[in-house]
Amino acid sequence: MRADRPLPPDSMTTDRNDLLAGLFRWAWRTPLIALLASFAMSAASANDELVHRALEIEAALYGYPQSAMLELEGLVPRADVAPKDARRFVYSLYGQAIVLAGKAPAAAELADRLEAEATKTQDLPGLATARLIRSAIESSAGDAAKSAALAREARTLAKDSDDAFLQYWAALALGTSARTRGQSEEALAALHEALSSADTAGNAYRRSSVLYQFSVLHLALKQGQESLAASLAAYENAKAAKSVYAMANAKMAESAVMELLQQPSRELAAMQEALAIARKAHSQVAEGRALVNLADISLRRKQFGEALNFARQALALAQATSDARLAAASKANMGFSLLGLGRIAEGKRLTDEAVAYYERTGATANIVELIDEYGSDLERVGDYQGALALYHREKTLKEEIAQETELRALVELQEKYESEKRNREISLLNRENRLKTAELANRELEQRVWWSLAGLFALSFIVVAVLYRKLRVTNQLLGQKNAELGIQSTRDPLTGLYNRRYFQNFITAEHAHPERRRQEDDRTVRALLLIDIDHFKETNDRFGHALGDAVLVEVARRLRDSLRETDRIVRWGGEEFLVLATIDADRLDELATRILHRISAEPIILLDKRIRTTASVGYVPIPLPPSDIPLPWDSAIGLVDMALYMAKGNGRNRAYGIRRLAHSNPETLAAAERDLEHASKAGLVEMHVAYGPYPASDKQVEQFSSNSQVPAARPLLAANSR
Repeated sequence: MRADRPLPPDSMTTDRNDLLAGLFRWAWRTPLIALLASFAMSAASANDELVHRALEIEAALYGYPQSAMLELEGLVPRADVAPKDARRFVYSLYGQAIVLAGKAPAAAELADRLEAEATKTQDLPGLATARLIRSAIESSAGDAAKSAALAREARTLAKDSDDAFLQYWAALALGTSARTRGQSEEALAALHEALSSADTAGNAYRRSSVLYQFSVLHLALKQGQESLAASLAAYENAKAAKSVYAMANAKMAESAVMELLQQPSRELAAMQEALAIARKAHSQVAEGRALVNLADISLRRKQFGEALNFARQALALAQATSDARLAAASKANMGFSLLGLGRIAEGKRLTDEAVAYYERTGATANIVELIDEYGSDLERVGDYQGALALYHREKTLKEEIAQETELRALVELQEKYESEKRNREISLLNRENRLKTAELANRELEQRVWWSLAGLFALSFIVVAVLYRKLRVTNQLLGQKNAELGIQSTRDPLTGLYNRRYFQNFITAEHAHPERRRQEDDRTVRALLLIDIDHFKETNDRFGHALGDAVLVEVARRLRDSLRETDRIVRWGGEEFLVLATIDADRLDELATRILHRISAEPIILLDKRIRTTASVGYVPIPLPPSDIPLPWDSAIGLVDMALYMAKGNGRNRAYGIRRLAHSNPETLAAAERDLEHASKAGLVEMHVAYGPYPASDKQVEQFSSNSQVPAARPLLAANSR
């Protein structure tokens, strides 16, 4: 208080002044509080509006990537001052839009910036966002392996966050990439996780996106009803979300299921409906995908001109939207159409470009499907050398998929076993610790509670005995399970025959312990036969995969009936079977003829279908006459493979067998391994040809001496007209 200010005359004056001062202070504070509250409400409203608009863009993102990118670019400044989760959501969509618009370098710069910010602040969800943008970049470039690896990292980083969209996006990206690579189990688990996140958020568009991926996955696994249910559910959710792109996507999935279920009219109608939806909404992305699928339908109907027109329209849209994957599919369909129209050079050029794209991407499942169709078309137009090369490439890819799947299953099994073992050890340690604690406590009371302590020791002994007995039972059960798994790992689940892994283990054991080989008499040899069902792809296409599987089971049964119980029958892959038999040397040709007649003599009757099935066979004795030449397993398999293709190339429904070499020197064997047909024509190899039965009459066995040649009237891989 200033000394020169006059003092109040009394206390009432002081109280009145204090009251007035208090009123004055509240008079200017109240508007300030109101103003701050207004600002807070305004900020919350602006944040809600930002998130709402971003959700609307999310539902249209894949159908209109260019316009979505521009609109999200306008939302970025608002997102920079919004809360972290809203900012992350906008930047996630922005990164995806840039990738879908074909601007991968700009998306990579955005990912670098977000990663630098997140690293500086140790923001794990921010790092996950950067990883997912990189995953989208790799997916658009076609590298499914890198895309899946980045999605796995993002899922780990986002696991403990409260960001529902981030968890959904990571699971969906992983599920999609794993499905593309043919890793069905990982894809199924990730998609279930994505669907759970979409359900938690109550987001119909996200549910539709996940259900679409489920439909495609079930389709790849030949589960028609599950795929159809997923596609119909995807359409209903897309309709609820008012997402035109998702609706068109769901209709495309429904069309693909109708192909599997052999309902061609519904297949075409669903795809035409998808095209109409896309065009009505002016979505070039959805329109391009519908057109390329219509081209595929026309190809299967042999309408090559119409297929070429659809594929050209799809390619134009793919180039306009910078969609490399759609462009590759369009080129493949254009190539197949041109091959069908007889324009071979143009067709091969475009199809080779599509194959090269998929090989760069590492999308193994897509490459196998494309090469299979390409090889059939090349065989139809007479390019047998090209068809043979594609066939070997397809076999290699299928083996890679099988080995990867088998390795992953073994790793998961080992991890499960180790986890159970660790849990048991921890449980036993905990029990032992509890017993030790009780023992120490009892020692302190030993003098006063002797009888109680003795009873406790007895009880402890009983507990340990019970635990030991349970452990023994558990170990016995584990041993039984391991034995069952060992049997399952060497058997083909469809036919019950041995699988390729069993035979490879058998070969390895023979190399390691040659003394275990059976001792045969002088007339007995081992025989290796490779059997391939003729035109099996046409059987699948005509009657469906379910009946195709039934044909494989029946052929396996007929092979068992043709052979002894001691002979080994292996499902070598697809429609190929490998037989290792022990037989008198002079009865090997008879065995090959018996197999041909057993498979082909009677049609296979399934439901109301009569399916005529024939087979081609290549075989060789081990050791190889004239001087019992030792024949390594890889050489034997190579020789029967070439003999099989001589059988197929000269009309199918026959067996080509190697009887003996003209000379016992290594040069003759090397010539046969390089080109069996050429060596036969040169008189270096004596071969035998047996024919399977025909509807009217059976052809007699045709035999070749060492001076005769294998008939060359038909070129390699010539089509069997019967």
